[in-house]
Amino acid sequence: MKRLAEALSYSVAYLASVRRNDEDAADEDSETLDFMTAIVREATPAEIEAIRTASESAIATLLQDSEPDHEFIQGYRDCIENFCNQTA
Repeated sequence: MKRLAEALSYSVAYLASVRRNDEDAADEDSETLDFMTAIVREATPAEIEAIRTASESAIATLLQDSEPDHEFIQGYRDCIENFCNQTA
């Protein structure tokens, strides 16, 4: 479950933060996020907490980088918090 939560949290953050020049690709990213949110709405509170925990672990790892991308990290935090709140 931990690995799945890590993959999901990173995917959500990436899709929400990536800037695409291609409008079709951006639309597909948005549709994917909507689909993922719909699936996770069925998650148990324990599963949502696992996603939050995995996200916090991933953020801690990103902060250990020699030159962390603080803009991405803050976007990651905001995105995951929003994602988890929408599905609760």
